[in-house]
Amino acid sequence: MGMPPQQASPPGDASQWPYHSFLPLGALPGAIPCARLHTTAVLWEWGMEALAQAAELAVSELVTNAVRASLEAREARPAPGPAGLPVVALRLAGDRRHLLVEVSDHDSRPPVPTMVDPERDGGRGLLLVGAVSEQWGYYYPATDPVSAPRSRAQAPGQGEWLAAPVPAADREPGKVVWALLSPSRASAPG
Repeated sequence: MGMPPQQASPPGDASQWPYHSFLPLGALPGAIPCARLHTTAVLWEWGMEALAQAAELAVSELVTNAVRASLEAREARPAPGPAGLPVVALRLAGDRRHLLVEVSDHDSRPPVPTMVDPERDGGRGLLLVGAVSEQWGYYYPATDPVSAPRSRAQAPGQGEWLAAPVPAADREPGKVVWALLSPSRASAPG
């Protein structure tokens, strides 16, 4: 609810939740509808359809911001840097009552909600995420003690989930923006 005053970790018990999904996407405009469709399908499979509308909105806004931020960071990076298209990652975790949405990008700048300008077409994404979520925030995977680095090859054990790989030291550092949704907040009039 509202805007985070600073960097914050998502709920620490999310790794113990029974449902987890991970979807890497190229930082392209087509990533947004793919992430939204994936979220809708996953929530249906998990029996969490009550959160679908709010989750679709949060995922759309967070993935849009991640695609834009990753491409801007790649353009601003002095050459030579890693070649190829940046990848944004969508992670979902559910416990039948709550949904944690995490979206990673390749931009180390913190997310900044902008003031609503009636003349502009965009700039409301984080305000919308705040409106449909219980809370939201961001963290840096390489430095967050709650999000210990995990190897891509490491398979998840019982009750664990495969975390997005931490950016290598030779790559542009990135962040993860997250939103925690619950049915009571998602159905609240906006």
